[in-house]
Amino acid sequence: MSPLPTSERPLRVGLLVSYFHPFASGAERQALAQGLELVRRGHSVRVITRSVPGYPIDDEEYQGVQIHRWIKTWDRGPAFALSFVAGVVGALRRLRGELDVVHTHQALWEAVATGLARPSLRGIPTLVQPASSGYYGEAQELGRTRGAPLLRRIILRNTHFAAISDDIAREWTDLGVPSGRLSRLCSGVDTDVFHPGPSLVDQELLPRPRVVFTGRLHPQKNLPMLLDAWAEVSRRSAANLILIGPGTDRQALMEQAESLGIADRVQFVGAVPNPADYLRAADVFVLPSVAEGMSNSLLEAMASALPCVVSGVGGNTDLIAHGRTGLLVSPPTPEAWASTLLALIHDPAEALRLGQAARDRVETEYSLRAVVDRYVDLYRDLIAKEDQHKGR
Repeated sequence: MSPLPTSERPLRVGLLVSYFHPFASGAERQALAQGLELVRRGHSVRVITRSVPGYPIDDEEYQGVQIHRWIKTWDRGPAFALSFVAGVVGALRRLRGELDVVHTHQALWEAVATGLARPSLRGIPTLVQPASSGYYGEAQELGRTRGAPLLRRIILRNTHFAAISDDIAREWTDLGVPSGRLSRLCSGVDTDVFHPGPSLVDQELLPRPRVVFTGRLHPQKNLPMLLDAWAEVSRRSAANLILIGPGTDRQALMEQAESLGIADRVQFVGAVPNPADYLRAADVFVLPSVAEGMSNSLLEAMASALPCVVSGVGGNTDLIAHGRTGLLVSPPTPEAWASTLLALIHDPAEALRLGQAARDRVETEYSLRAVVDRYVDLYRDLIAKEDQHKGR
């Protein structure tokens, strides 16, 4: 029996990400979701990631995804970068006979490593996907890194780049990625998991109406500004703010809420394994970040048919059409945020309309199945081009 053509045979995909399940920020969550969907379709997925004390270095599997925690790193600074890059290059050399394509879900040291590994990968294409734009994005971080011109040249050795927002596409085009080597793609959400409906955690939360944030309690999310806005919201409505997620800023935010006199109107839930039920228990979703790639939290809220109030940055502006699928807040001031939130809290009919429009858009354009379809098509195209190049 002759082998299946490249366009039909199962793919062997290597995903490169700094941390992986059960560690879950945006890039890690998207890598896991896409990896599980690829496995469900019959493809092979191997994840290359950093070693973590207490977790197996090898022979670990999660729902069919093979996890290789082979990257041993030293302390921060130059030692971290050198050890991380060396670990990735070694791992890719070790797996090169088991992979058809390598896809990074972050794009600084990951992209440096895959760029350096290109000669030893013997025609395996490398797809680099930056996670974010703005100050916390990889393009601007590269500009602040010692040796940036050399690192940029190494990164540009990679086969192709995927931009999950228009901002990311602009930043990486400015870095020198040719238009023919950059595809505009997106993140996806499992609409079978995230959907409107009754919630199992309703009794655990402060009374309605509820405005919910899900994500890391981190400076990037601009939550101190949100609390300043909430002082005004709480004076003019009965709404409560629910903050869901872990993070280094939790104690400082709790102290700020206390100092503003709103501690009884703000609930810190902490980390949860799955935010779906919490989203179903909410009335409005809020995301005041100063930078975003394409927020998993925002996609999940949209899929849950929540009206979304978000900052006008990064991938937020790709997902939210102001007044149609949600609301964009500009300028990023407590006054603007309070005014926008109060208008929506006091207009349930408008909130319902925006939430349903958000759900409709996600089902059409951002469902996990549709997004993985596009990635598989890109993988196959890159593999075919490499095969043609080797055949010359």
